[in-house]
Amino acid sequence: MKKRTISLMLVGAMVATMFAGCGNSEANTNASSTEAGKTGGAEAGNVSISFYTTETGKDDMFQELIADFEEKNPGITVEYIAAGDDQLQQWMALYSSNEGPTVSLMDPINIYENQERMRDLTNEPLIDNIEESALTTMTFDGKIYAVPGTAAGIGILYNKAVCDAAVGGDFDPSTIKTRSDLKDLFDKIEATGVAATCITGVNWSIGAHYLCQTYGAALGSTDERVAYVNSIISGETKEIDNDVFNGYMDTFDLLAEYNYNKADPLVGDVNMDAQALATGACGTWFMGDWAWTYLADVVEDGAEFGLLPIPHSDDASDVINQSIPTSYAKGYCVDASQNTEEQQEAGVKFIEYLTSDATAEQVMAKTCGQALPYKNADVTIESPLGLSTAGYISKGLTYDFYGTPNMCPSDIWYECGAYMCEYLAGACDRETLASEIDAYWQKQEAR
Repeated sequence: MKKRTISLMLVGAMVATMFAGCGNSEANTNASSTEAGKTGGAEAGNVSISFYTTETGKDDMFQELIADFEEKNPGITVEYIAAGDDQLQQWMALYSSNEGPTVSLMDPINIYENQERMRDLTNEPLIDNIEESALTTMTFDGKIYAVPGTAAGIGILYNKAVCDAAVGGDFDPSTIKTRSDLKDLFDKIEATGVAATCITGVNWSIGAHYLCQTYGAALGSTDERVAYVNSIISGETKEIDNDVFNGYMDTFDLLAEYNYNKADPLVGDVNMDAQALATGACGTWFMGDWAWTYLADVVEDGAEFGLLPIPHSDDASDVINQSIPTSYAKGYCVDASQNTEEQQEAGVKFIEYLTSDATAEQVMAKTCGQALPYKNADVTIESPLGLSTAGYISKGLTYDFYGTPNMCPSDIWYECGAYMCEYLAGACDRETLASEIDAYWQKQEAR
């Protein structure tokens, strides 16, 4: 394995126009660019490929995995390209110099915008080992262009000791199937003298992770979700008239009513809220399984935590009320524009290793602390929150948070998060909130 760090000295105009011509004209020159680009530097069946990742802080993990892969696959050498701060710009620079990485771990929106460069993975055998619900964000026009990395679960975190005390026994999270069930739990927690729940009043949490559930699986299929968003963009539909929007907002009102931070709802201190959940000052907290980063150092040994779904209605038969949204923020893709067929096949083999090899899966689970959307994954996840997400995945009780890579605009957390914060603070009513969200969407292009 070789490691390379990219240093950038690019002319601004070149960077700005780098992907402007990524249409059919480039596709027609793929064969020549492949031969003119990387040859693999290989003889007698040996092939060299490169791997570029935008997942920072995981260099040691990936280098360990590459070493194991190379040992198990003699004849394939993987060059590890370490990302810096300007991750997308570095990726563009590699393509500009005709050194497009064989395998890249990128955001789905980046892959979507450059799908004409990528190998279609739809019919690759490795896809059979991927949970179907995890592939939605990686599928464009019916073709799979990437394989998801770790899964991040979103929901209501709970302190089991607090919930046990509230219900007078062993708390079973599967009993929370409706909004009324959640309210009943909150009332029982409050009866013990503990705050029932907690909202961290910051735009990224309630503007993205909460609000974007209103464009989730409760609306129906991915096509139905896209159609709904497009109807708001066109002005045909108003948020205030949508049952799913109002259902999630009714649940949001419930969370706000029992909020640990009710006196100062926009304090927005994640560490303080983590401390409150860890110490039992509150029983639940709207967040995601990544919050173990904040909790791990403050929880007592043996303390148990998990994730609850966010019910949007009182329909106990609605499977969405019993499911959690999962986000697949990164995907592995294979370049087909600047890599030979031999390199592409080696790249597919590398991705297959990352997503099915027992050693690779265990290393990733231990390092990342999150669930893996791979059917054969039998791993030990040290984070109880990641373990909880894995449990929902194994039961088929998850749905893709975003649905498509471009469903929700990249600035929705910032723009609509401000409106959600106003609503949480009582500075506007629901009709005003809905109209502000409508106005935001009407500035967007159709999805």
